[in-house]
Amino acid sequence: MSAPRDSFTAMITFVSGLANTWLPLKKLYNKYENICSRADFFALACTVTSDYAAERGEQEGLCVPTPGVVPNDCRTNMEILWGRRTCAVPQLVTPVRNIPNANEDPYKWFGENMDMTPREAVCLMGSHTLGKLRSNETGFSGDYTPQMDVLSNEFFTMMASGTSWKQHKKNVVIDEFPQTRFQWENPDKTFTRVNSDMMLMYDLGKLRQHGEAECLIEPLPKKKKEKHCKKQPHWVIVEEMAADNKAFIACFGAAMNKMMRNGYKEGELVPTGQIIPPPLPDTTPAPGTAQPGPSPPVPPPRRPARRPARRNRNKKSRRKQKSKGRKRNRLQLVGNPAPTPRPPAGPLSLLTNLLSI
Repeated sequence: MSAPRDSFTAMITFVSGLANTWLPLKKLYNKYENICSRADFFALACTVTSDYAAERGEQEGLCVPTPGVVPNDCRTNMEILWGRRTCAVPQLVTPVRNIPNANEDPYKWFGENMDMTPREAVCLMGSHTLGKLRSNETGFSGDYTPQMDVLSNEFFTMMASGTSWKQHKKNVVIDEFPQTRFQWENPDKTFTRVNSDMMLMYDLGKLRQHGEAECLIEPLPKKKKEKHCKKQPHWVIVEEMAADNKAFIACFGAAMNKMMRNGYKEGELVPTGQIIPPPLPDTTPAPGTAQPGPSPPVPPPRRPARRPARRNRNKKSRRKQKSKGRKRNRLQLVGNPAPTPRPPAGPLSLLTNLLSI
């Protein structure tokens, strides 16, 4: 299933908790909106950020490049493409409202909405190694990994290493509304996972109200009524990513390339070195909007009728005007410069003044 055009921008913009990232980038984009589309700008921002985070992992010694291998196998090596279109209608239309939430199966969502394989879904979820959860934005709180600005496989190693994870209930207030959240935490409550993270490894069963799982992960249940969560069929992919950081980074870069091409045909997106026409707005109307009919022909503008010049019938006034003209001519003949014309009003006046500085 193909995502709609500009879906990447829609995800960045409207996923809960990303407002603090969206607003500064939107302000920066306003300076370049005549050069590239909004979707191209955010795709570029994502590419640069991912490469920077991978470089940080290399600096921290979490990944050592293989000598003689080009390109660097510790980097994402993501494509920089452009040619995406900016939607002419608001983003909150029906096709892009299906945005994943913390209680949704990532395998199912990425497969149905972006045609991702289970392996690609796991690698994309590895982006949770970056950033942290803030209760005032999503209701969840805590760090995913020890280093939230480093792209590495730590997100997976902490899940596959047998760490005990227990679900805790939180009562939070978001936008003045009290809400309830269930999140997973390690024994000393220093790191956090949400249900969609744990679903990469475990089948949480049918979630109860507010996302409470019906099974336990670790420790093993002590009561007869409690049961242990079974592993997902694709849990081995998480183990594979946990065992090989370079494999994760390569898989992450390839999956991101596929996601950012989603919704566009072959050849519609080109490398940045190629020249393409400026981005045109997508004129596709929003769902349920009536198609506009052809506009009526615009008649040519009429030239305003010239008003006849008014004759000054006052002879005394005409004699006075002739006298001023003769005096002005005498001043010019003796070398006095003609009076400087007054600069025009408005923006043109400002431009004239700037050019004269």
